[in-house]
Amino acid sequence: MYVNHRTAHASHIRGQRGHGPVVSRAVRALLAAALLAILACWPAAGRGDEPELPDSVDFTRSPAVDTLPAVAEPFHAGESLRFSVQYGFVHAGSAWLEVPEVADWNGHRAWRLVARAESNGFFDKIYKVRNRIESLWDQDSLFSWRYFENRHEGKYTAMDTITYEPDSLRMLYSNGQTYPVPGPVQDALSSFYLTRTRALPIGGEIGFDYHASRKTAPMEVRVLGRQTVKTPAGKFNCVVLEPLLKAGGIFKNKGRLVIWLTDDDRRMPVLMKSKVMIGSVKVVLQEAKSGT
Repeated sequence: MYVNHRTAHASHIRGQRGHGPVVSRAVRALLAAALLAILACWPAAGRGDEPELPDSVDFTRSPAVDTLPAVAEPFHAGESLRFSVQYGFVHAGSAWLEVPEVADWNGHRAWRLVARAESNGFFDKIYKVRNRIESLWDQDSLFSWRYFENRHEGKYTAMDTITYEPDSLRMLYSNGQTYPVPGPVQDALSSFYLTRTRALPIGGEIGFDYHASRKTAPMEVRVLGRQTVKTPAGKFNCVVLEPLLKAGGIFKNKGRLVIWLTDDDRRMPVLMKSKVMIGSVKVVLQEAKSGT
């Protein structure tokens, strides 16, 4: 039965190849939300302990009864989180979220954040993916200094760098184009790590300015509620989040993204799910190294 499902999904993916990086957009939405980048998966059909996408109406209409306090430093240099990513019933590859070091950026201390994803041997034959994005994120003020992406998705390749210029309040792209911003902003990767530090009101929301694809817009992260999740890395009590861009962007008309963060001082992502037009993508934590 699993082989039949896999064949059906493989045929569906082949049918999409002529339309550019359609599959990768679903994956990048996950990694960007990152709040999270991301594309790999293992078949988890038949597991009855994994929660479905929660009903955001039921969660968000309930009043905020408590708030998870802010965490000054939920991660340390050396943190590495390895995930499997599943496209439907197909195990597609692996993804990583990593904090390799604290680096220097023009005299400022900045976290170096890395998200990378690669398809496995089976999926390589259908739609090969080798994606890497990096962010230099100010350690003290928590905003993005520099964002870099290097994407290889089938025959599609793209590389770009976005750098914040504080004196002129603009983002400089690698092609020389600039776009104004209201001040320090988050990028597609740093927005996820910022969320890990913030106080999270259950039933409420948090927000911040987000810049990607030459546009700046308010990002709203809804705190839907609490759930317990089992993964190969362990069983975790979690808070459930749903990021939304109020002014369109990567989440507009492209389905839902829901993220499960541990309900502790690490705020570690253990599960991400997205439903999009082409199917569903699930990212599941396999292994976690905390760093020092």
